[in-house]
Amino acid sequence: MKNIWDTEYETKAPVTDREVIEAEKKLGIKLPEAYIELCKIHHGGSIIYDSFPTSLPTGWADDHVSVTSIAGIDEEGILSSSYYIEEWELPENILLLEGDGHWWIAMDYRERNENPPIIYIDLEASVDPFILELAPDFKSFVEGLYTHED
Repeated sequence: MKNIWDTEYETKAPVTDREVIEAEKKLGIKLPEAYIELCKIHHGGSIIYDSFPTSLPTGWADDHVSVTSIAGIDEEGILSSSYYIEEWELPENILLLEGDGHWWIAMDYRERNENPPIIYIDLEASVDPFILELAPDFKSFVEGLYTHED
């Protein structure tokens, strides 16, 4: 798996096996191995890419969504998902990787407890919420990240 972290401005200690086990127990799910691997390099934060391609136009662009960071396995990261799910009336059983309240990128655990697809949620679309599957799993999501040229 490629290292996607931009460590120029911030450094976070890698996640420990114990933190992963505690998070999975608290959340009642199995985190994707590819996600754990990345968090063992750098525990969430800014990434060196800024986009992921989409098959449909979104509120962001005709052919991609913005992805500039990925949440880590901590209270500032995916463990804060339940707060934002309630605050923004998002679907249950997702783990938020990035977003600003009006849109989100998340691991979708609504139909399974492991190897979730990655979804984009737009709360300002004509269909509320507009949910688009970006990738069938986290590894495919990371492999599809790129830097968008205007």
